[in-house]
Amino acid sequence: MSEENYKQILGKLESKASLKQAIYRSTAEVFGQTKNILSKIATRLHADYTPLDPSVEVNYKENNQFEAQLKFSGDMLMLSMHSNVFNFDEAHSIFQSNYVKADKSLSYCGVIYVHNFLADSIKYNRLADEGTLIARILINKEKHFMVEGEGALGFLYEDFEANVITEEKLTDILERSILFCLNTDLLLPPFAQIKDVTLHQKQTMVAGSGYPTGKRLGYLFSSEIQQNS
Repeated sequence: MSEENYKQILGKLESKASLKQAIYRSTAEVFGQTKNILSKIATRLHADYTPLDPSVEVNYKENNQFEAQLKFSGDMLMLSMHSNVFNFDEAHSIFQSNYVKADKSLSYCGVIYVHNFLADSIKYNRLADEGTLIARILINKEKHFMVEGEGALGFLYEDFEANVITEEKLTDILERSILFCLNTDLLLPPFAQIKDVTLHQKQTMVAGSGYPTGKRLGYLFSSEIQQNS
């Protein structure tokens, strides 16, 4: 191996590998904080609402290191952390920020996803059911963050430079995500769309306790719509 190539490898390890490890650690810390907040929300909801209607189940569960869920009645809010670190496409608006222009390494982010699934999709293992990505939280090495998401979460936390992770902000993101779940109803598909069915499909439905179900069929975040237009 040439000395020049070896020095370049060492330089890349310093500029990329160590950076990504630092971002992973920051994201893991934020994810732990986010799970703790979701657990507190679950405890409070259970205490306040269960006496009013014990049939409405509210509970928090940590599935593994990278996933946790809040079940509230027929909905499931699922948090998941990606184990990898990402950068943005060169055309992304983040590179217009003076914050990132001053230090390109600040554009690298870890990702926490917030999904909504029907609780029955998980309970009956209905693999064909669709969930909705409500938000994704993008966190850099300095714990600055931005959120891409549904409703107000699509614009409230756009300023990457100004937004730094706090318990208050994470709580707001989770509460807005829960409200989005509660405000989005399960709609019947058109009759003509489901009237023809094979015996195999029907047997699969019975085994899975119903037709393949989801609140929505696909989505695009505003940033992705702009890029595709």
